[in-house]
Amino acid sequence: MFFTIDGRGRHQQFAGPWIRMQTAAGANRSPRTASGVRLAGPRVVTCQRSSGRQPARRNQATKATSVSSDGAAGEVWNAVQMVQQIRVTCTHDCPDACSALVTVDDGIAVGIGADNSHPVTGRHLCAKVDRYLERVYDPARLTTPLRRVGKKGAGEFEPISWEQAVDEIGAQWTGIIDESGAEAILPFSYLGNMGVLSAFGPMFGLFNHLGASQLERGICGGQALAITAALGAMQVDPELVTETEMIVCWGIDVVSTSIHTWDLIREARKRGARLVVVDPYRSATARRADDHLAIRPGTDGALALGVAKVMIDEGLVDQAYIDDYTSGYEAFALSASDWPVDRVADVTGLSETQILAFARGYAQASPAVIRFGVGMQRAAGAGMAVRALQCLPALAGHWRHLGGGIANARTIPMTGREKMWGPGNPELGEPLTTRSFNMIQLGQALTDASLDPPIRALFVWNSNPAVITGDQNRVLAGLARTDLFTVVHDLFLTDTARYADIVLPAPSMIEHEDLVASWGFNYIGLNRAAIAPVGESKPNSEVARLLATRMNLDDPLFAMTDDELIRHCLSGSAAEAAGAGYDSLDQDGFVQVQHPGGEVPFAHGGFPGSVDGRFEFSSVLFDQAFGLGAIPRFIEPAESPESQPDLARRFPLRLLTLKRHFSINSSYGDLPVLRGAEPELRIELHPDDAAQRGVASGDRVDVFNERGRVSGMADVSTAVTPGVVVVPFGRWLDGGQGANALTSDRLGDLGGGPTFCDALVEIEAAGVPHQ
Repeated sequence: MFFTIDGRGRHQQFAGPWIRMQTAAGANRSPRTASGVRLAGPRVVTCQRSSGRQPARRNQATKATSVSSDGAAGEVWNAVQMVQQIRVTCTHDCPDACSALVTVDDGIAVGIGADNSHPVTGRHLCAKVDRYLERVYDPARLTTPLRRVGKKGAGEFEPISWEQAVDEIGAQWTGIIDESGAEAILPFSYLGNMGVLSAFGPMFGLFNHLGASQLERGICGGQALAITAALGAMQVDPELVTETEMIVCWGIDVVSTSIHTWDLIREARKRGARLVVVDPYRSATARRADDHLAIRPGTDGALALGVAKVMIDEGLVDQAYIDDYTSGYEAFALSASDWPVDRVADVTGLSETQILAFARGYAQASPAVIRFGVGMQRAAGAGMAVRALQCLPALAGHWRHLGGGIANARTIPMTGREKMWGPGNPELGEPLTTRSFNMIQLGQALTDASLDPPIRALFVWNSNPAVITGDQNRVLAGLARTDLFTVVHDLFLTDTARYADIVLPAPSMIEHEDLVASWGFNYIGLNRAAIAPVGESKPNSEVARLLATRMNLDDPLFAMTDDELIRHCLSGSAAEAAGAGYDSLDQDGFVQVQHPGGEVPFAHGGFPGSVDGRFEFSSVLFDQAFGLGAIPRFIEPAESPESQPDLARRFPLRLLTLKRHFSINSSYGDLPVLRGAEPELRIELHPDDAAQRGVASGDRVDVFNERGRVSGMADVSTAVTPGVVVVPFGRWLDGGQGANALTSDRLGDLGGGPTFCDALVEIEAAGVPHQ
């Protein structure tokens, strides 16, 4: 499909071939930036603009007059005024990894929409990316490197050149390495941009070559990732949820965080499937469900074990499947016997009727599928809870059937990303030789006076740790250190960037080239640059190249362009073996790869993590990996009225931190679209808790504990269960404190995961002196 502009300025769709841009001479060209970014390739629609009026443009001052050093792109744009649609792949931290088409008019992006050729994401984009061009052309975008001239945190900077910025960073790092060693440097990143080059690429190689300290990145789903690393992936293709009779969304709000999973669920429900949501909050998904099980935060493992006991006691297990394809059933059944329905009700806050109905419905569906999310992986016992969930489809025999089991997919490890990581790469069997810090405990790392050497330099990309890490006030105290040299690479002056010594401008996803895989579906895609970088912004890969040159690193990795890096990673990779090699991606934009094991991967056993392919209810390998015992058990929340009754006398309410519909962690935390949807921080509490405290909707209130205090507007709502307070996560601070001012940086049971929802708080009218 391609389009032109009619006489009234409307977009019209026409069927036609994909063609390359042409120069005035008619030669096919694919112009690139100096870093090798292809601005228009074979999957670009090109047509001459008609005489109708042009579509409205945003921020024309950012229009690029030249996008390559040899002037080729300028020749293209000057030869004929053109309107194009360029395919990109969304790099947000989201399981969907949508394919989208960006409309470009004379170098300006004027529209973005779904690529309807994609089988999963082709119908529409999410509420965030629908408004993505507001992010691209936001007047607050950083367009030049900055040097701090005021107090840390004040946000006072002066513009400098890239040459000055790179030289100052190099000089600081060289001095620190000479005096304290490279371990005094700490890289910090996550998936603010989850492109393979941006999230896992040359930056990893840069810091590994330097010998810097390592960062453990388990903040989001670290428990499930660790179990998968130890036992292998036990999952079914998410696209097959349409074939099931019951879908269980456990700790995930797919309407807000994976809208295309919601599309599949809607299709399944049209065919008669039942939707059950397990979530402490009545989320957008829970409001649409047939049944909502509003459990207390951190009690997922107790519910899973209770469901197992009901199935066992009532003869609802698939005994033939258990006998043929599992082991350790008797030991698991004995352990589950500790969880009668009345105990489960007491721990989870559900009624016995709800628990029995859920267990029976789940067992009798043919089949049922569970889609669990990171929401349930923010508690002390989250890893054990995931392990208990894995037992349920084996008990019921759901793995026998098309679509049954646990729905998930992950193509990121297929991409060959480890080729960019340099020395000390555990995925290549090389031992780590430097110390490591968990990203959740950044505040500890920056304020621990006993560290030798101390962290003296911090480099942040793809993340906003001032907002997203636990024990926020300790993090801010660390960032405020005058002896800490901090560099932040971002699109905006984030809360973290306000504390930086040097700030570097980053491009949006439509301004750079990358390889994009998914952590929710079986697709791999290319992201082609649709427009030239805004201002002087440069992608992470280019920044790594510049810094590697300044630090005299000569690995051939740092001489490769982005396109060459993509080819290098894919060559010989599992992605290439599955049909997602460079040429296929270059031609088609994205490739669907086969789900490991096929459509019904465990119909006849074949489970990873065991010597004979049986599912192990009692796993010695699990115990060896984590030291938690071989059989799933419930680990109670680290902070709850039950586990810490003395603390609960002062702080009786459980904290629940939630993502909002218009944000992705902190990526949209300050964008006008989010501010418009929620102008003030909205703190939700149940009517019973509000009445006890004399609080009404619209009142200014404070939520507080020993770690911090957050102010906002009260929203009294039955969407929250009694005894729980909801504070949204990811909003920028505005000089105050966010949800993570209340959370701990305590780690969970395994995988280095967080315990953000294991926190006790109290709520009161704003302005009351804290006792």
